[in-house]
Amino acid sequence: MRWIGRRIFAILGLASLIACGGPRTTGLSRCEAEVGRPRGVMPACVETPKGAMAIEDEYLPGVVQCEVGGMHKTPSVLEAQAIVARTYLLAHLLRTDLDREVPLTSRFQCFAEGATAASREAVARTRDVVLHHQGQVLDANYAAGVRRRSADCSPLPPDEVGYARFPDWEAMRAAYLAARLRGERRPFAGVAWTEVFIVINEGRTGLDVRPTPWNPARPTNRGAFGQWAALCLARERGAGALTILRYFFGADVELTAAHNGQDS
Repeated sequence: MRWIGRRIFAILGLASLIACGGPRTTGLSRCEAEVGRPRGVMPACVETPKGAMAIEDEYLPGVVQCEVGGMHKTPSVLEAQAIVARTYLLAHLLRTDLDREVPLTSRFQCFAEGATAASREAVARTRDVVLHHQGQVLDANYAAGVRRRSADCSPLPPDEVGYARFPDWEAMRAAYLAARLRGERRPFAGVAWTEVFIVINEGRTGLDVRPTPWNPARPTNRGAFGQWAALCLARERGAGALTILRYFFGADVELTAAHNGQDS
């Protein structure tokens, strides 16, 4: 799916808020009618195993809460996570079907009921904003990665975080790729091993931006967001959401707000 500059975003219009805490609607058409947004590139609602949810007012706050909101309330990280989660959802729907049901598990994007004010505010501050590059929505993969990081926010080596067989992350990444060829999706125990997916693309542009091994190499694969690395960037460097996102996806990645078409 290629973006056609500001025109596509201009057709989407502003979404009105729906009340929280009431009975959840069943069916996308009813949900969209309540939100009051005409169907466009970014739908107003998404179908889930718990029924249709308004993306901006229920689904994304629940995702941000589940993914990072339960660990901390750092605004720039919550905002970056909201943008990545929104982009990841849109890229998936564009590849499949805007009406397709999405799971609420960690194999897609996890979801938690009762999002905090901090998670809701992060979604509201980034409302409709997605990541793209040269007119294409990014894959926007993300993972937790290693919690223990050095002062410059690089991860401690694998043999210091429970993976004694591997001296560095390149070696562990190679082992992961070999395991995938054998059909193994989770070849290592724990969570820290997901650092193999995270790519530092700080200062890189164009073809110098490296892809994540999570997906095939393609124009929309421009690395992957690291949740613990993002928190380190916010705390150690005072990085805002855009700086955090460009650390992972390249210095030339663009943010566009669907409701007004303005690049950030």
